[in-house]
Amino acid sequence: MKNKIVGSIFIIFISSLGLVNIFIPDKEISTTERRKLADFPKFTLSSKWIEKVDKYLLDQFVFRDGFRSLKATYNYKVLQKIDNNKISIKNDYIFKSNYPTNKNSIDNFNKKIKKLSSLLSSENKQYLMIIPDKNYYYGEGDFLQLDYDYIYDHVELNTAENIDIKDVLSLDDYYKTDTHWKQENLSKVVERMNEKMQFGNDKKLYKKHTYNNFYGVYAGESAIKSNGERLTYLTNDIIDNAKVSYLENSKLTSVYNEDKLKGLDSYEVYLDGASSFIEIYNEKPLTDKELVIFRDSFGSSLAPLLIDKYKKITIIDNRYVTSEVFLKYIEFTNQDVLFMYSTLVVNESGSLKG
Repeated sequence: MKNKIVGSIFIIFISSLGLVNIFIPDKEISTTERRKLADFPKFTLSSKWIEKVDKYLLDQFVFRDGFRSLKATYNYKVLQKIDNNKISIKNDYIFKSNYPTNKNSIDNFNKKIKKLSSLLSSENKQYLMIIPDKNYYYGEGDFLQLDYDYIYDHVELNTAENIDIKDVLSLDDYYKTDTHWKQENLSKVVERMNEKMQFGNDKKLYKKHTYNNFYGVYAGESAIKSNGERLTYLTNDIIDNAKVSYLENSKLTSVYNEDKLKGLDSYEVYLDGASSFIEIYNEKPLTDKELVIFRDSFGSSLAPLLIDKYKKITIIDNRYVTSEVFLKYIEFTNQDVLFMYSTLVVNESGSLKG
């Protein structure tokens, strides 16, 4: 009798969830995971249609976030697993494994930056800076990590001078819930860059602006409740008065887009996030030098700290723009050129356009 009661309750529960799923409208995006959710696929006589339906049902399942959180808590707390879906939590820092090391991707990365280098003038001074993702500072443990020694040994650009910043950074310089570094901690990176680039490093005073409800991309992916972090962006007279031109966002003319603070990704406050081509003009330059930066998202928060060093900075994110496009807007003469990418992009270089 008891088994019948339990079985009946279970059937009623499952049936109720099914009915709720039918009547609740589908969601377009998951705010916690920052991705578009699957729509119900158009019917076709194909096994792939079944796969798409399965993905749709998983994405649109009612109380999905609650069940994800329950599963993650069970794996971490009860089973004592090191990770859940490649996410590991250590000392309140959330890490995502990007294992294994993709050697083909590293070779492809070298080809991509060599192609970019071939577009430059012989007068361009070239520099290469590979930024370690925060997994590099995970410390001892069984969490699967990239072979960073292999990456740094095999990334090469013979025409560029290497800027090594691994030893000046630590885990404290990264957000707990996100992959990115903190802008307010990057003065030591600028100092290390100056050792090679010789742009002068008179220490500037900055005004700190803070946003206290930053939840990084790993906060949602972990499915574990996280505390909001403090995101800081720095300004001074040079940054405030800089004139900025964005290829995709002609209305924005400032270094920071504060409207992005309350969007899905507050980190996009820096240089409007995924911007493919940006020109920044220093209105009070002390030099005629110019800088071109080929970068990924880590460059968004670093570039503002370099504005006072140059008359003009051109920023190119070749994950979103091809050389055929950006060559319409820039002529390479005698600028400093910095290639700066994180190890994450090096290991997944298919995102870089030719």
